[in-house]
Amino acid sequence: MANERPAGNKAGKLWIIIGLFIAVFGIGMTVMTNMMNEKKIDAMTVQCEDDGGQAIISKEKNFLSTSYSFECKQ
Repeated sequence: MANERPAGNKAGKLWIIIGLFIAVFGIGMTVMTNMMNEKKIDAMTVQCEDDGGQAIISKEKNFLSTSYSFECKQ
């Protein structure tokens, strides 16, 4: 019984690894979402121009994400 130690150091490393995994996963999902939104904006722009309109797009770049505003004027 005297040789047993609490899991302190090993448990702390495990939680750091779990936290890093969650952070990397979150950043990856943000980047993927940004790429998908960019493709959608491109498709909407082409559709608007095919319909004879003019696409007005405004981007707002944040730290990791981008917000878009889309308007199609006929």
